[in-house]
Amino acid sequence: MNHDIAEDTRLPNPTRTLAHSAASSVPLAPAGHAAFDRPATVPPRRMTPHPSFAAQRVRVAIVHDWLVTYAGAERVLEQIIACFPDADLFALVDFLEDRSFIRGKPVTTSFIQRLPKAKTKYRSYLPLMPLAIEQLDLSAYDLVISSSHAVAKGVLTGPDQVHVSYVHSPIRYAWDLQHQYLNESRLTAGPKSALARLILHYIRNWDVRTANSVDSFVSNSDFIARRIKKVYQRDADVINPPVDVEAFSVLEQKEDFYLTASRMVPYKKIDLIVEAFAKMPQRRLVVIGDGPEMQKIRAKAAPNVEIMGYQPFAVLRDRMRRARAFVFAAEEDFGISVVEAQACGTPVIAYGKGGALETVRDLSHPQPTGLFFDEQSAEAIVAAVESFEAQSAPELGTQQDPAQGADEVPGKGPRQGTVHARFAPTHCRASAERFSAALFRERFFAHVCAHVPALQGAKLPPYDPPPRGAAANAAASLRVLAVDQSGVLGGAELSLLEIVKALRARMDVVLFDDGPFRAALDRAGVPVTVLDAGATRDMRKQGASPPLGRALKSVWSLVRATAARARNNDVIYANTQRSMVVGVLAGKLARKPVVWHLRDIVSAEHFGRRQLAVIKWCARFGLAHVIANSGASARAFMQLTKFDDRKVDVVFNGIASAPFDALRDMPQAALRARLNLPRDAFLVGSFSRLARWKGQHVLLEAMAQGGAALNPQMHAVFVGSALFGEDAYEAELRAFVAQHGLAGRVHFLGFQHDIAACMGAMDVVAHTSITPEPFGRVIVEGMLARRPVVAARAGGVTEIVRDGENGMLCEPGDARALAATLAELHANRTLRERLVTHGYRTAVDSFGTVAYVDGVERILKRVAAVAPRDRRGQAQQKKAA
Repeated sequence: MNHDIAEDTRLPNPTRTLAHSAASSVPLAPAGHAAFDRPATVPPRRMTPHPSFAAQRVRVAIVHDWLVTYAGAERVLEQIIACFPDADLFALVDFLEDRSFIRGKPVTTSFIQRLPKAKTKYRSYLPLMPLAIEQLDLSAYDLVISSSHAVAKGVLTGPDQVHVSYVHSPIRYAWDLQHQYLNESRLTAGPKSALARLILHYIRNWDVRTANSVDSFVSNSDFIARRIKKVYQRDADVINPPVDVEAFSVLEQKEDFYLTASRMVPYKKIDLIVEAFAKMPQRRLVVIGDGPEMQKIRAKAAPNVEIMGYQPFAVLRDRMRRARAFVFAAEEDFGISVVEAQACGTPVIAYGKGGALETVRDLSHPQPTGLFFDEQSAEAIVAAVESFEAQSAPELGTQQDPAQGADEVPGKGPRQGTVHARFAPTHCRASAERFSAALFRERFFAHVCAHVPALQGAKLPPYDPPPRGAAANAAASLRVLAVDQSGVLGGAELSLLEIVKALRARMDVVLFDDGPFRAALDRAGVPVTVLDAGATRDMRKQGASPPLGRALKSVWSLVRATAARARNNDVIYANTQRSMVVGVLAGKLARKPVVWHLRDIVSAEHFGRRQLAVIKWCARFGLAHVIANSGASARAFMQLTKFDDRKVDVVFNGIASAPFDALRDMPQAALRARLNLPRDAFLVGSFSRLARWKGQHVLLEAMAQGGAALNPQMHAVFVGSALFGEDAYEAELRAFVAQHGLAGRVHFLGFQHDIAACMGAMDVVAHTSITPEPFGRVIVEGMLARRPVVAARAGGVTEIVRDGENGMLCEPGDARALAATLAELHANRTLRERLVTHGYRTAVDSFGTVAYVDGVERILKRVAAVAPRDRRGQAQQKKAA
């Protein structure tokens, strides 16, 4: 869950669902359908009121528009529930995965919950939302609280009920943002445009009419209060949204980068911020967030812009604390992220309109926390950043050497602590504390009590924070059976090891072979069972296999043993292709969902025809979800299997930086001496098992073809052994070395445990795969080792390396191009240093273990939570049949 980024509440084309229904001649709710036979009702329940309400026995209903994520509006809902913990909860739809913030409450939903594709296309049912919200029967309640940014305030209430509506905004896309919405939805002309305008006209009329049933309006800002007055002709009390300022702490010393974080949707204007920083190559920008605008924003990113995508809360908080300033270009109703940044002591550069004017104190204030720009344009953002820089000076006590560049501080590298005292971190924090969650609860509870006679004199319930993370849901007891076919420590196993170490208390591991991987798991304190792989040990990706009878007998033995262990777990997590096949069959026996962590590109270049057929069959027969280690892996899998793309997620491998950082101050000469490598040579390291598709021969050919450009000081170092019957390839490599007189310049180190030390001994890390690499773990490791990386331009590699910025790319198998690139790196120290600086940032920011483990755990929880409902649905269908 991305804690900080609010969901975009603007809706897509409202004509799409209606047009589709008309075209297919399938009514959205046919006559006699249960959705329209009766309203969604909740009978009055016998509830035990909270002690604060015992005397009054006030029955409370809380209505929210839709429950699909945890964003800005949901944070408000969370605190409203904290004020009224016994309230019942209603919403148009409920597709929550993490139910911690609603304290596990059941939710009464509308008929939209049951309409086709409601989970992903609920916004397209905008024309039906007014009807749907009116079908929620709230007649059993004394107090109705609506949390509304769309239609929740339109619930029907009677004369003896009090309706308090907390309005995040009147429906933006129907009111002052209608024309922007139509432009962005490409509905400016034609029949669909006319239909959309008609629907929005109907929504506006309904919105005004239903405002009459609200007894008291509360707005989240003065800006929204003015909008409420304009639209509904009603006054609203302002109670700013709650911000969890306690989750943030001040960091006095800032680093030299700017930050923006948001869901990537048009009105957030992230593209303008990225475009502005492209005009300021001397300024670094970090972007956190994901959404439909991602590709557009990536296309505008210059080398000084790091786009991290979705990140868990811990990563966002870390960047917010360290950033020089937070840049915000949206016209937002309130803007929670702006307050969160100030809670970290980080000043804000914001568009001077909307809620930011109420949360940021500019230079006119005696204790400013930021400054504003006047228009949403790249030029205005550039001017604001330059103005901010003009207000900045080096931190007190830090001396800057005039002979050094403006961005360097002696002994520190990139400058730090350069925020001027006028934007003091303590002032930023004090500004943020005006919007604490505790203050919100006090003010909102007092407002409601003032409008409900039965609550006069009631006391605010003590705050009981909802459980978070694993303890929050039924997934708190999540048990995972991880299955891997190998005992060796390959890239797939190293990646699994990070997951297992993080989830060791809830994870069992089954291996089909013994070896170093089992030893590593033992050291991590993880329960491991090694099964006898039998004849399956001889199966190969390219199609070689043992006799069919022996293979089937061995597979069935593995399936039964795996199923027996799966029965005590909630989900089977298969890490390799052979373990996925066994896992799918075992999952059917044990009735457990199976998630495959896909770490291969499933194409004819990597797999034999028989193996590809098996993968297609497994996808249809029993895979619940697929986690791909790159977009390239995901695309190849979906192209092969036609698998539902909603059940495929890309989670980049996470690699711990600690082993590499621990060696940062170790002299390279000492590392070379440990490995018996020449001290003064220019070493190019290749890190992989020795296999033809890994392309070690390309590096040798580059050494042989390089001529004078690759002088005798350049040596090749191969770290890795021949596995899985590839000894003949190793013999070929050694024969090539002897034939071309390279014996003194090529070093075969075999399998090594300490990869960080080996990489630290190199001058360059070379990745030479001749077929597309699914991910390229070695590349990220090379970046963490602060070594320049040369890689083959194919597969998942292109999602890691930006040519000439954080690494160099060559065409796969092109030894001449590789030789030229190595010669350039050998000669150009400045280029090497630039690649190292940007490469390390990429590795830490985009491929850290926190985001990796969080992403995998989130998917496993989701699959485990959905599986019981799927089984109940299947059982009901069988019973009905």
